[in-house]
Amino acid sequence: MSAPPIIGSRTRLAAVLGWPVEHSKSPALHNAAFAAAGVDAVYVALAIAPADLSAAVAGLRAMRALGASVTVPHKQALVSLCDSLSPAAAQIGAVNTLEFHADGRLIGHNTDAAGYVHALQEASGQSIAGKRVLLLGGGGAARALAYGVQEAGAISVRVVARSPTTLGWTQAMPWTAELLATELPSCDLLVDCTSMGLSAEAEALVPAPVDVHRLPAHALVSTLVYHRETALLQAARARHLRTIDGAGMLVHQGALAFEIWTGKSAPLLEMRQAFAQALTTRPA
Repeated sequence: MSAPPIIGSRTRLAAVLGWPVEHSKSPALHNAAFAAAGVDAVYVALAIAPADLSAAVAGLRAMRALGASVTVPHKQALVSLCDSLSPAAAQIGAVNTLEFHADGRLIGHNTDAAGYVHALQEASGQSIAGKRVLLLGGGGAARALAYGVQEAGAISVRVVARSPTTLGWTQAMPWTAELLATELPSCDLLVDCTSMGLSAEAEALVPAPVDVHRLPAHALVSTLVYHRETALLQAARARHLRTIDGAGMLVHQGALAFEIWTGKSAPLLEMRQAFAQALTTRPA
């Protein structure tokens, strides 16, 4: 177990902003990274109500914060508070990383898309180039992943959503058994971008079950959930399909944020170890 950081007058502040945010594993990831890389900084979780977001960001800017991560429900609201956006954040329409530039500018980034791509390629040993991708869900996570896999060379990205006509960013298809029966046989990568895997209760509300037996034998099945094995991953594993959970994405998107803030290569090994320990440690 590593020693706690020594906090002094030169220590920089970094934070994750969310509402709620007590469940976040990001402090464990980033404090381990700062310690391993010799960065004099401390990372904390800040529960910021939506009405207080602008004031919180202004306070971090005034304090010359090293950087900040952003989680639900603030990712879209941050877009209008930034002075400029990275190409990914602009295309996705959401910010998950804040860079407090030395000249005073606040730059919004989105590392979710690239973080997912890096994690998938690392875990599978395969490139996304040439893959046919099917995304379950049409929310912010799906939008980020759609951008990421398209940038990585996917030849088709199709979205299945509960309410396809309400999405403003893509033409989605209805989540029905008939539609899935048509789409799954040609799918190389199936990604669950919904919240349905967060609990068994949520899984019971799926509009139509995903029949993994319709997937080709080479298909990859992925989820963004990292704290439990979802029913979809269990079914895919039982059919001997390759499965990938959300742990790698969390680590890699955090690693990209670390590099934006510090200019240093992220210590991935230490970040993975800290994340694994945080998953098994119950809050006090």
